[in-house]
Amino acid sequence: MKNYEEFYDFMDRYTEFYDEVLEKEKEKLEALSSDDLAQINRILAEYQVLVKKTEQYEKKRMELFKELGLENMTFRAIVESESGDCREELEDLFYRFREAVVKTKEYNNKSLEIVRENVKTLGNINYDEGDPACYDKRGTVPERQFSSMNLLDKKA
Repeated sequence: MKNYEEFYDFMDRYTEFYDEVLEKEKEKLEALSSDDLAQINRILAEYQVLVKKTEQYEKKRMELFKELGLENMTFRAIVESESGDCREELEDLFYRFREAVVKTKEYNNKSLEIVRENVKTLGNINYDEGDPACYDKRGTVPERQFSSMNLLDKKA
């Protein structure tokens, strides 16, 4: 592969970033489980930053793949197209990356389960529907109020 080092360095940084995202997902799950609102708010603010960074990394990845002539290839296919030491290095990186992404998704799904359960519980008690911190029965903040606060309705 031409520009192997450039590709490897970028994917290594992307993997390290996903390791960071995984740690934040663990913190988010812990915060949601604790019912500590200050901690939840702090984690969600940090999480919004990570979502933006993820979008930026993905954009850069797509640009790099296009630049290197790998536009329609998956990371796995790129690994399989290599041989020797390069293939071994890429394979190790691929498994690290995949592990971080899969674990991140698992933790995110667990967090969403907690949120759904909390919303379900709220549906069974009286609460002030005018309160912007309250979700409606569908688990969303009413559009008329603070729609930008509705981060948990989006999947990462």
